[in-house]
Amino acid sequence: MNNRFAAVGQWEGSLRRFQCLDRLALKLIALVCMTIDHTAVLLVSGSWYWPMRYIGRVAFPIYCFLLVEGYAHTRSRGNYLARLLVFFLISEVPFDLAFRHQWFNPFYQNVMLTLAIGLVTVWGADRCPRWLEGYTGRPLPRWGEALLTAVIAVAGCCAGELFMTDYAGGGVLMILAFYRLRRHPICLTAVLAFLMYWFFGLVELPGLLALIPIFLYNGRPGKRLPGAAGRYGFYAYYPIHLTVLVLISCAIAG
Repeated sequence: MNNRFAAVGQWEGSLRRFQCLDRLALKLIALVCMTIDHTAVLLVSGSWYWPMRYIGRVAFPIYCFLLVEGYAHTRSRGNYLARLLVFFLISEVPFDLAFRHQWFNPFYQNVMLTLAIGLVTVWGADRCPRWLEGYTGRPLPRWGEALLTAVIAVAGCCAGELFMTDYAGGGVLMILAFYRLRRHPICLTAVLAFLMYWFFGLVELPGLLALIPIFLYNGRPGKRLPGAAGRYGFYAYYPIHLTVLVLISCAIAG
């Protein structure tokens, strides 16, 4: 397997003894933080609002990391991309009802599309150098690979902005940062902090706390529910929990 996809435990040997979280644990942490965030948006006001929103910032970086893990381990990257796009379409109405109070809003797309664009960006950064090496018959120099990655990063960022997705271009670049820098925790932390502040401001910086469970990841998949529940359950939770929160919000509002 490509060294870029080595377990996070290989970053620093001193962390290995503490790595107790598998992929399922990371998914559950992200799911809980996301639910807290969306609950605050739709149901909470007053003193609890911002603390819950800050907790919610932890979710997206973990999902970015899990996307790169998924890219490394999936049997079919095409099917992986198709799943993200299908659940993007399924989630769009609940998302627009939750955050725009409309059945459809063309100017703000849900995070599944951000993840799909990020997956394509990572795929391009991974495969394009190999395609060029096969075409030219010789490996790219480091500066050439860096330049190619920069071009792909700009393209992915522009796609996120063009389609007006949740987290937009900044989210796509965060995904690419996890792909390129996952074995360099200090650089990764610095780049993520810069991207969060540059694209989203200080409010997003609590998301750096997501690196704590990510650094404690042991590279194992963890338990999985059998059948369709295990394959699609975490995808389906996104539109389902938004729908439930919208219905509760409507009931409270009368």
